[in-house]
Amino acid sequence: VIGVDDQGVVAAAAASARLGLRGNDPAAAVRTRDKLAMRTALEGEGVPQPPYRLLGPDDDVERVGAEIGWPCVIKPLGGSASRGVIRVDGPEEAIRAAARIRAMLSSKGSGPPPPLLVEGYVGGREVAVEGLLEGGRLRVLAVFDKPDPMEGPFFEETLLVTPSRLPAPILEALDEVTGRAAGALGLSEGALHAELRVDDGGRVVVLELAARSVGG
Repeated sequence: VIGVDDQGVVAAAAASARLGLRGNDPAAAVRTRDKLAMRTALEGEGVPQPPYRLLGPDDDVERVGAEIGWPCVIKPLGGSASRGVIRVDGPEEAIRAAARIRAMLSSKGSGPPPPLLVEGYVGGREVAVEGLLEGGRLRVLAVFDKPDPMEGPFFEETLLVTPSRLPAPILEALDEVTGRAAGALGLSEGALHAELRVDDGGRVVVLELAARSVGG
């Protein structure tokens, strides 16, 4: 049972478990759909990622942003394709961005303002890793470079290019860190799509990871 978009991965994992088929643990699939749960799981296993804080409805976005350090990125806890993901360089931009994201989310329902995630901005080159998991072992199918600058304030993808032109040691690090991230989330079977950055010092940092192929 294969989930080909973000909305389907949890249902696919649950169906696989119910039918006794190979698939991801449903709890692992749920972690890929909740950015805070993902960050917490990666942190628990020491996987390199940006610093992060939860921004609750009553929290001061200026204070949380200052704790992370400017610039930073504000995003919803769910979603894909960088919808609602905004880079901010200071307090005023952070206040406007949080209000904008919450207005976007509130159009889908009523209730108190939803919590958001504030993350440190990681400079450098952004890449996407496509792979297949089998018994917890990752086989990388392709590494995509993103030649357009991905510096914000928004992060729309316009072009993906493979094979990557990154040097072999960096490609090996991408493979290793992506595999560690999948393991930290509890993923073991099927397609994997990861977004990572290689910072100016050559360190690989996990931005996102999904239990599906590219697209979503």
